[in-house]
Amino acid sequence: MKNFFSWMEARCYYKIGLPIFIAQLSQTGMTFADTAMTGQYNAEDMAAVAVAGSVFAPVALLGVGCLLALPPLTAQMVGGGKHKKTAHLLRQGIWLTLAICIPIMIFFQIISHQLELFGLSPRMANLSGGYLRALLWGMPAFMFFVNQRSFFEGFSRTRPAMIIAMLGLLLNVPCNYILIYGKLGLPPLGAVGCGIASAICYWFMALAMMYYLRRDPQFRDLHPLFTPFRKNRPIDEPVFDWHLMFRALRIGFPSALALFFEVSLFALSAILLAPMGTIMVAGHQIAQNYGSLVFMIPLAIGMTATIRVGFCCGAKKPVQARISAMTALSLSVVFALLICLLSIVFRHGIAAIYNNDPQVLDLAMRLMFYVGAYQLVDGLQMTGIGVLRGYNDTRIISVICFIAYWIIGLPLGYALARTDWICDSPMGAEGFWISYIFALGFGALCYWLRVRFLQSLPPEDLLARVRR
Repeated sequence: MKNFFSWMEARCYYKIGLPIFIAQLSQTGMTFADTAMTGQYNAEDMAAVAVAGSVFAPVALLGVGCLLALPPLTAQMVGGGKHKKTAHLLRQGIWLTLAICIPIMIFFQIISHQLELFGLSPRMANLSGGYLRALLWGMPAFMFFVNQRSFFEGFSRTRPAMIIAMLGLLLNVPCNYILIYGKLGLPPLGAVGCGIASAICYWFMALAMMYYLRRDPQFRDLHPLFTPFRKNRPIDEPVFDWHLMFRALRIGFPSALALFFEVSLFALSAILLAPMGTIMVAGHQIAQNYGSLVFMIPLAIGMTATIRVGFCCGAKKPVQARISAMTALSLSVVFALLICLLSIVFRHGIAAIYNNDPQVLDLAMRLMFYVGAYQLVDGLQMTGIGVLRGYNDTRIISVICFIAYWIIGLPLGYALARTDWICDSPMGAEGFWISYIFALGFGALCYWLRVRFLQSLPPEDLLARVRR
């Protein structure tokens, strides 16, 4: 049992993971506030935010995903006692952020003027394009925030990001109110105002994190920011460390692709359900929104697993890394069972929070059974991904995600939801949720087998793979 679960590790997961959970929940709260407040202003503006968000999210996550190598790499340096090198990694991450942001911003600028090609009306295309053009200016700030958050997470310091994310949410609401509705002498901007408000909040979060980092006494001697051109810079720390940037990108890009595959699957499933009517889409949206909220728990466990496993590998403690990984998987199962039980028992109350239409409620309550089962496999696959990131073993993640989401999930979901190829009649939203469970179940099994393979390697071989 001692090799599969450790109460000491569990306490570390609580200490590190709870702030991550709250920070992620705060960022989800910003999306909820954007949708709710534009909905109160105008249904068309709310729809424009939703459409533009479905374009923004997959591409933005593709960029952010490229930075997901920074937390495990930083944790490995900290675990290995190479604290000074973490500041160099942070600076290279900033250059990497700039390199990634430029093509993404150009893409958003171009696509924002071409949204009519997606079948949108001129009015909707104009609103969605305006929102996207406003929001794209917040992209560098958000990635800079993620970059600095990764530095803190490498030191197991997750509270700064939690505090700043909560402040960002608190700022988002009044900014939305002023810019969407036109207060303090400003004209009402609707969806465009919502995009401006989000961009402002992202810059606030990035600058607040930078201020926190510069003032923190733990990092004062490391000079993590604004020192790449100092005269007394060590010889082995070039201004542009192409090797280190390429290594971070090589480790992070597969995770970015995995995020893109996952987000695009959910976006496409919503589009494919649209012809089946408003009730079908509304019920599916309730289940998906609730699922995204409870997803923050396995996400926090997975991100914490990346930090802990990376730290143990950097400290050359592969046995402790194994214990940490198995503790994370055990915790994910416990929380998944709890969420599954609560989702089923309180399905009526959960659905009623979102809508009071009897037909929508009936569909949403049926989908809650699938959401509950989905949590079991989602928790395992998310934690497995986090463990593999801690081992720097990310190439296989994108391959598994592509097979799970695009080879299994999307075709199976379409066949069940829209056709009678498998069942006597189309199942609608229930068909897609069944496909999600099969897809993530396949992914969870593959990640589990990969983790077991890595842990079966001789310690020296495992650590050599991590250092590559």
